[in-house]
Amino acid sequence: MKSGGATDENCRRDSTIMSTSATTTSDPSVNNATPSSDKGTWTLPIPDSTTIGRRKNCRSLRSRNGLIRYAFNNTSQNGEDGVIARLFELLPPSTTSSERYCVDVGAWDGIHLSNTYSLLVGGSCGDGINNSDEISTGGPDGRSDDNNTKWSGVLIEADEQRVREMKNLHDPLGNICICAEVSCQPDSPQSLTNLLRKHAPELPRDFDFLSIDVDGMDYWVFANILGFSAESTSLESSNTSFQPKVICIEFNPTMPLDLIYVQPRHDSIRHGSSLSAMCELANAGGYTLVETTLFNAFFVRNDLYQQYLTEEVPDTSIEALHEITMGTAMYQLYDGTIKLWGCKKLLWHRMSIDEEKMQMLPASERQFPFAPPPSGCDTVLPGAPTKLVNLAVDSIKDGAEIKRNEQIRESAIDMSPYCQSGNFSGNDEKDISAKKRECSTRLSKMLQTDGFALVRGTGMSGSVCDNALKAAKLFLHDAEEPVRRSCLTKDRARRGYSPMCTENFASLIGEQGPNDLVKKFRVGPESSDVARSDSDIGCSSIGAEAKSLFSSLHQPNAWPNDEIWGVELSTFFRASICEYYESMCNIADRILHAICDGIIAENSDLARSIRVIGNFDGNLPKNHTSILTLLGYQLGSRHKKGSKGYLRPLVAAHTDVGVITVLLFDSGKCASLQRKSSVLNDERTNSEWVDVNLPTDSLDRDPVFVVNVGDCLSELSGGYLRSTLHRVVPKNCHNIVRDVARTCLALFVGLEPSATLTLPLTGEDITYEEWRKMRIARATAVLNRT
Repeated sequence: MKSGGATDENCRRDSTIMSTSATTTSDPSVNNATPSSDKGTWTLPIPDSTTIGRRKNCRSLRSRNGLIRYAFNNTSQNGEDGVIARLFELLPPSTTSSERYCVDVGAWDGIHLSNTYSLLVGGSCGDGINNSDEISTGGPDGRSDDNNTKWSGVLIEADEQRVREMKNLHDPLGNICICAEVSCQPDSPQSLTNLLRKHAPELPRDFDFLSIDVDGMDYWVFANILGFSAESTSLESSNTSFQPKVICIEFNPTMPLDLIYVQPRHDSIRHGSSLSAMCELANAGGYTLVETTLFNAFFVRNDLYQQYLTEEVPDTSIEALHEITMGTAMYQLYDGTIKLWGCKKLLWHRMSIDEEKMQMLPASERQFPFAPPPSGCDTVLPGAPTKLVNLAVDSIKDGAEIKRNEQIRESAIDMSPYCQSGNFSGNDEKDISAKKRECSTRLSKMLQTDGFALVRGTGMSGSVCDNALKAAKLFLHDAEEPVRRSCLTKDRARRGYSPMCTENFASLIGEQGPNDLVKKFRVGPESSDVARSDSDIGCSSIGAEAKSLFSSLHQPNAWPNDEIWGVELSTFFRASICEYYESMCNIADRILHAICDGIIAENSDLARSIRVIGNFDGNLPKNHTSILTLLGYQLGSRHKKGSKGYLRPLVAAHTDVGVITVLLFDSGKCASLQRKSSVLNDERTNSEWVDVNLPTDSLDRDPVFVVNVGDCLSELSGGYLRSTLHRVVPKNCHNIVRDVARTCLALFVGLEPSATLTLPLTGEDITYEEWRKMRIARATAVLNRT
């Protein structure tokens, strides 16, 4: 950061006391009080009307035993000269030559805050910048002569006056000075690789040191030198044009370590990118982070790190090699006040940040919305947001809501004859059969009419449902993104975490639409028999009969990393989701029995094709392919009307691929499930959308589930039951202050891979695995056209 001025000590070590009154304190006991067995010996040292804000000394993971201990400045800004000197003490020059080469992008005048002056010129710059007693002396020609090594360099700067000053210094030394503004566009003649090929054709491909400091698009210059193409979206490197041994690059020091921020690829945008983003790019290009200073990160090629630096830098984690000292944090008070912590300045503009200008609510409206009214009063305090308070109270006391919940429960089909037949004490077999006929007939008719049905009486524990929804909310909405990304897999459509906007359900019906605005997490059947990868399944040692038992849906599950999320949360999440999955698979089997009985009772000609879904004797087979998907919806851009005056769906209209889907929703307000109003006339583009209404009261009262028909069941029934178009749409939540985010647990029921399907409309026999692959292939073809 050659522009300077961003190293204000108050931003790095802010210990300011913040007070809402005129009274302040510097008494260390406020922050450093220690537990004592002698009760009553500690007293508050300040009036209780005073607000204290103080920086607590927390344990740092930053290692000071690596390259940073060699830091010193000759012309560099924050110790880079010393780190560079130590690196090239450890890394030998090329075996073919003792000469070393460096490239300095954003070189200024070759002296001011330079990371290459000590290499190319040596000694003190003589202009008062030197801040260390440890100054290299330089050789007779002015260059560093450690181990008789000579340095040659290419220096690039956009400012013409600075380039003239730089040439006066470096032309006599034989270094190349280029006046150019480096472009981050890879096809531009001004890209770094193109400039080097044009002006320094003799520069070795694996030159020794690259310094990038262009105040903004450093990330994209880095990507260019590593050889990533403009079309690359998965960081798969093309033929790399250059492979410097060491790269020093500037990052934005205000960004948190867990933030991966990459500024737009544009030459005129000056945002800077985060250290984590730089590390992600470097790792993809074959480089390892070995040290950082305040603004700069040092990366070394993986092969050189393994050969020469593992003892010097044993821990290359970002936490061990950097600590945010210039970050600005924001927190909220219960009454809606926004507060800042850490650096309270716009660093590069040298302006203080005014907290009051950041407030979303005027001071008169900053009240805790759920505070009880004063004792003996039925009204809230003047100035309090009464509308929000009344909403919270009304949601509890509103009799209309209670009546609505009862009506919804009454309309739900009672599955107890199939799911809890053992509880019908004293009833003979004939009575139970009659109740089953009533249940299956009603369920079949509902699915035939709407493609959707609400069911209750499944015997599912309310606490199991509640724990599963809580666990899903913790993971999808409350956890930090690194927790979720610890569950990323190569096949995220079947296992692990799938971030927002990475899947497209519209393709399932052959349509092109926006990607799904929902976070997803998937688990499936997990046992020693089926938890193996596709490559394992394809091994020649597995016979044809054994292969038929497995599917691409049979994979190991991916769970959150204990070290990132903590053992307690990880254990709760896994146990709750597994318990729900196992229970729901058994319930889904009984629902399928009821559907099968209902269809055959109405149309016995379908018995041969439909019985494949109802012959599990109370439990899905061990190698079934049912997948449980956790879905997390939250407020976002699609909750605002677009230019055409309507809200775009969070998940586009689609049908489900499997046999049936069984869904459980929490009471979140921001999203609503909708279905087409009729499936009998197949007017899929003209019929109205209808909300699938669910009760909002406690799950302890016998959970209500949504069941909808999947494409497989639709084909097996010859269209008797139709898979219905459905979607998830945003709901207006402007007047709601809690329970906004919505969570859903969706079990997509699948058959055994080897199960034989007889399709009534064609008479064709096909395995479930073959049918499913053909169905997915149609959707993939749509995506490939977009």
